Amino acid sequence: MAVACNTDAAWDKDRKKAGLAWTLSGSSLPIAMKGTLVKDFIGLPLVAEALAVREALSKAVELEISDLKVYTDCTTLLGAINGLSQRKEIIGIVSDIRPISTAFASIFFFHVPRSKNIIYDQLAKASLRLSVMNTG
Repeated sequence: MAVACNTDAAWDKDRKKAGLAWTLSGSSLPIAMKGTLVKDFIGLPLVAEALAVREALSKAVELEISDLKVYTDCTTLLGAINGLSQRKEIIGIVSDIRPISTAFASIFFFHVPRSKNIIYDQLAKASLRLSVMNTG
């Protein structure tokens, strides 16, 4: 049974910071897991979205998950991962995602409408908000 991985990112244009969020859930996991991370020096929201996927995949590898379904609301990122298009801003990150993906017996990437990604968007925004509050 594949594990579902939902990702999202929130971007602060003025501070050039991004809050990354992901969750891993499925019957093969004892409990659903979530993670957040804040990254500095992020120039575009697309970069933040790509970083969120890369971090989620790395976590899934650490947990030795074999089958993964990745959901993101970023169609531009999906096009780059699937080799349908490329954006110079994320070439390096997509180049990281592809070899990480080979660690899975199966991996599929899906688009989820933004309206169905609200929980993950809130998680990303909360991590970003907390980091901004902590740095004043």
